[in-house]
Amino acid sequence: MTGQFSPAFRDELAALMRWRRDVRRFRTDPVPEDLLARCLQAFALAPSVGLCEPWRVLRIDTTAARTACLNNFRACNARALDGFDGDRAASYSRLKLTGMAEAPLHLAIFSDDA
Repeated sequence: MTGQFSPAFRDELAALMRWRRDVRRFRTDPVPEDLLARCLQAFALAPSVGLCEPWRVLRIDTTAARTACLNNFRACNARALDGFDGDRAASYSRLKLTGMAEAPLHLAIFSDDA
């Protein structure tokens, strides 16, 4: 793709970003394999210097692995909550920070340090 993005495209992209910014409830029905494949193909289009693609995507399928991921999140979240006091702690504890228990699919994204 070359040239400038049209004003209409830029407006639609900005609207999409505003809409997506604060989604708190997600669907729980299974993600169709063809949709997942299209999403992963789009993910692969992300820019990387020299096409090094310094990331790895891992699909978390087993109940044991999903539970371990959720437990890890809960432990990290509890440590984060310990960093707040009073009203800030109360506000933080009311936030919905994960939908992992309800999500039909987990993907873990890893980045190379190099």
